[in-house]
Amino acid sequence: MSWQDELAQLDSALASGQISADEYRTRRDRVIAQASGQSAPDQPQQQAAEPTAVFRPVQPPQQQGFESGDHTQIVSGRTTGEHTQVVGAADADSTQIVPNTQAQQQRPHFPPPQPPPPWESQQPHPQAMTPPPWANEDLPPEFGQQSWPRQGPEVFEEKSRGGAGKVAGIIVAVVVVLALAGGAIWFFGFKDSGGNQANNPTSEQSKPKTTKPKPPPPDIPEGPFLDLPGAKVYNRTVPIAQAVADEVPTKPEAQLLQSVGVSEVSGLVTDVESGVRTGLWAFKIGETANPAAVLTAIDQHYQAAKYELLSNENGVKVRRLPASKPDEDTAYRAHYLTDDGYLVRVEVYGKDSANVEATFNELLPEQTDKFPPAP
Repeated sequence: MSWQDELAQLDSALASGQISADEYRTRRDRVIAQASGQSAPDQPQQQAAEPTAVFRPVQPPQQQGFESGDHTQIVSGRTTGEHTQVVGAADADSTQIVPNTQAQQQRPHFPPPQPPPPWESQQPHPQAMTPPPWANEDLPPEFGQQSWPRQGPEVFEEKSRGGAGKVAGIIVAVVVVLALAGGAIWFFGFKDSGGNQANNPTSEQSKPKTTKPKPPPPDIPEGPFLDLPGAKVYNRTVPIAQAVADEVPTKPEAQLLQSVGVSEVSGLVTDVESGVRTGLWAFKIGETANPAAVLTAIDQHYQAAKYELLSNENGVKVRRLPASKPDEDTAYRAHYLTDDGYLVRVEVYGKDSANVEATFNELLPEQTDKFPPAP
């Protein structure tokens, strides 16, 4: 219940004679003091009231009580015809106010506040009560407005809502502080250790490996072939019958190879520089042929062509044909067998004999290291 309602109830109680004037003033001052948080003001604020003419009783009230009391009629000064009848009681300070019933029914609003009793102008006001210690501070700016002070459950609802908001704000602040602290620990504690890639194998493994595109395979025949430098003069693989028809490498050699069981001829010949050529040949030995007989047959062919034997180490037969005339070529040829069934030839020839020899001595070990001879 608000303090306005309590004051209205006090007015009704006073009008009906349920309380005395002294009790009315005491309770009214207490309600006002509780509402404002301090002692009651010297003059209570009165609402605008309709002007009413009050006539004092001609004779003092008798002491016999309500039965023999004098009656005083208070007539409203307005022209609306409203009037109030005050009946004197045993107590000289008590009056009974009877409002005009017909006027109250016509008025939709609450009855106008009662005028101050006549005794208030004659008796001194009670001394102001000493304000409590908590009332020494300045009053809030909303004091005196209709919304202040409020009492009842709405006050506790606002307090509870405000408390919940404060708790939520504190929780959010704590979470933000913890997040900042965690970020600082990570930044200062783990950044250096994570940045050292040499001492952090896990980080090294987690890195995506960049794969370089593989270069295209060299344009060479399939088999025991190196990618020779220089411009390619011959780069083919043909069956033995086609080799005989094309006279590759030469007509006598193609016929010999066919006779000893070679099934396929592959060759790569390049022009390194003017007057010098390099070549690699791979003669595929058939399943029914004897590899040793194939090697012996080709070596005897070059012996008959007057190629001198330079070495026969580790199964590699090396022969040379020196130039008999200045305009003839100097040729170096070596033959050996591999484990995968090939008869391999390494050759270098040209008019510059010194350059031919140097190129051959460089190419032969490179070939045998990459594709070693059969034991």
